[in-house]
Amino acid sequence: MIVQSLYERYEQLLQDPTSGMSKPGYSSDKVSFVLEIDENGQLRNIIDIRVQKGKKLVPVRMMVPEHPVRTSGIKPFFLSDKAEYVLGILADSGESGIKTSPAKYASSVELHQRLLTSSNSEQARAVIRFYEQWNPQAITVKLPLHSELLKIVGTTDNNLVFRVIGAGRYIHEIPEVLEVWDQAVATAQADGDALIGDCLITGKSEQPIAKIHKVNIKGVQNAQSSGASIVSFNFPALESYGKKQSYNAPVSEAASVGYAKALNHLLLSERNRLRRMGDMTVVFWAQRLPDEPAEEWNLQEGMFGAFFDRKTDQTEETAAEAERQELEQPSSEENRTLTRQIEDLLGRVKRADSVTATMLPAKEASFYVLGMSGNNARLAVRFFWRSSFEELYEKLTQYASDMAMERPNGHRPDLPTLFNIMLQTVRQTGDMSKMKQNISGAIESEWFRAMLSGGALPYSVYSAIVNRTRVDGQMSPYGEHGRSAWIRASVIKAYLARYARIHQQNEIKEALTPMLNEEAQSVAYRLGRLFSVLERAQMDAAGGPGRLNATIKDRYFGSASATPAAVFPILLRLAQHHMAKAEYGRFRDRDIAGILQGVDEFPNHLDLKQQGLFMLGYYHQTAYRAPAKSDGPAEGVSEELDDAEDVEVTV
Repeated sequence: MIVQSLYERYEQLLQDPTSGMSKPGYSSDKVSFVLEIDENGQLRNIIDIRVQKGKKLVPVRMMVPEHPVRTSGIKPFFLSDKAEYVLGILADSGESGIKTSPAKYASSVELHQRLLTSSNSEQARAVIRFYEQWNPQAITVKLPLHSELLKIVGTTDNNLVFRVIGAGRYIHEIPEVLEVWDQAVATAQADGDALIGDCLITGKSEQPIAKIHKVNIKGVQNAQSSGASIVSFNFPALESYGKKQSYNAPVSEAASVGYAKALNHLLLSERNRLRRMGDMTVVFWAQRLPDEPAEEWNLQEGMFGAFFDRKTDQTEETAAEAERQELEQPSSEENRTLTRQIEDLLGRVKRADSVTATMLPAKEASFYVLGMSGNNARLAVRFFWRSSFEELYEKLTQYASDMAMERPNGHRPDLPTLFNIMLQTVRQTGDMSKMKQNISGAIESEWFRAMLSGGALPYSVYSAIVNRTRVDGQMSPYGEHGRSAWIRASVIKAYLARYARIHQQNEIKEALTPMLNEEAQSVAYRLGRLFSVLERAQMDAAGGPGRLNATIKDRYFGSASATPAAVFPILLRLAQHHMAKAEYGRFRDRDIAGILQGVDEFPNHLDLKQQGLFMLGYYHQTAYRAPAKSDGPAEGVSEELDDAEDVEVTV
């Protein structure tokens, strides 16, 4: 299913001239330097074509003759290869800084002389003359281009290509030279020693079967930089019926190259890859239906990418500024229209809005999400999801509905990013780099899978956040930890909402709302609300928010959420003193009485799900803003409420 879907995408991209997909026999690879030679084959210049990206110089990508899998043996590539093959040199710690690799250089000489001898192109003959004259052993510090050669061997990705001085194209782009390469590829595919059989991917009969899959998958987290295999049979225990290597799962040469190219294309794409998703590398793509306009699948992929791949280290203000700058950048009207469509659809997802059939682009088309992790030379498939775009929209809107949580002070509605959710599972040290290291990639991946499957959210995330909150008490929607509290409340509500839906726990559903529900009868939820009111009474007695260095939350929050019977009698006695001292204590007394109407007795113990309800009740009550009452003086609100981000509003 996975490989077939990737090969289908490969065939579709080949029909799109703007896709950048390489045809059979070619691949998109990194190139760092250009060797400029004259018609006589003399090396005249070495040009560094790397581009600045941040603080690093990175290679550019070019369509070059195929770079298949290169194992520990010697295997040269045509007209685009590393310096150890093309020039026969490597970095050395000696005086010259360069040592030779004669065997690899000799293999490159043999390949180019064998293929280019029959070509009538003058530029092809210039390459032959270059190999006839170049002598790696003759390199000394006195060589005019010695400093450029040192730069080449000191670069990790030092792939080289050729160009004749004054020519407008590289030699590997010249049609006469490409004809030679195409003939070589066709000859290799028609090799009489190849096993002929049925291809499991295409279903075609009498196809040359690949003994090994020649194109490595590059760009997967924790895999080798040179690439890894997603299909391989390298141990006798994996083989059966006397078949060797990939003959155990027969795939044609063309299909084995095609699916790998499609996957590499996705991994290289800025639009089809998620930057961070736990310990997985995630790619996604939309099926291209016949006669479907490009805007349809562009909109599907753009919406999915925007939903998951938002910046994780930005504040709301910097995110809004980045969005404004992006909109101001010049772009075509077509791109601006697509951006507006993506933003509209994404906004509807986040608000869990219903949509009509005409609003969803190509809703019957399949949508694919693939998660992989690397283990040196091999890849493991961690996750594969396939369904229609209509179902994808339903899953994401359901998640948005489960996560919906109001924030006070008029903050714009949004969803916490997956990365920010994971940050709440670790100790809040303030050192972002250490907090990132402590995040479990496994539970991050579990949460991502649950988002798409619509199943239960991982208990490990829920328990980590509840336990963390019980320790640090960061559950107030105001102050410096207000955003953390909002994220935690969202996670608690989402986990319990799915748990209640799956296990039909209807008695807790009324507490699982984006804002305060005074009618909710859950005892744990009401106790959380009660704790918030008691804390408010203490602050009123002190003259308003911000007057106390510590409140009852700092001392009693953890124990009150776990063992209410041992704590609340003490807190209620303290509250009587606080309300007697406060100018408007009667309002707190009224709130306490209303909440306790649904509590017959204080439970001795609350389990972890009830503790989550307690914390949710505390958040809702603290964030709640009561409407103006005619019987209550407005001046009872402290003047310190001017800074709405740092204080709480009187209920």
